Amino acid sequence: MPTLIQLPEGSVCWPVAALSSAAQDVRHAQTHVHRTRGGGECRLSGSTRWERHYADSCAWVEWDWVSMGDGAVAQADPLNVRSNVLLLDERGRPLLSSRRRATLATLVYLLPWQGPVLDKLRACDLSPRLEVPAERLAA
Repeated sequence: MPTLIQLPEGSVCWPVAALSSAAQDVRHAQTHVHRTRGGGECRLSGSTRWERHYADSCAWVEWDWVSMGDGAVAQADPLNVRSNVLLLDERGRPLLSSRRRATLATLVYLLPWQGPVLDKLRACDLSPRLEVPAERLAA
């Protein structure tokens, strides 16, 4: 007897085949910045969230980032992407956890997320040494 999948309230299902088109519709929702001091140095990190709205729900992906200095940011852990999205394979079955993590990491790679994070850092003026280049290149 097949087991029913229990999804958390607010979950959204996406077929993996639709990932590239989903990436075009996902928009920046919010970015949080954290400042930590250690060893006489100030480190900037945070999280960013991107969303895709539907008539009756909202799909979201969120991950942590760290400032590399010199106007660069990187994912803290590329395989640790939090999301309410259940990814479905070509047969409509949920992806295995490892494949889901890799697929969400690919989605993040496709998003131009560094720009909004750098804009937030500049707007917060969190570091006098933080220089955001006038022209950013996509990853």
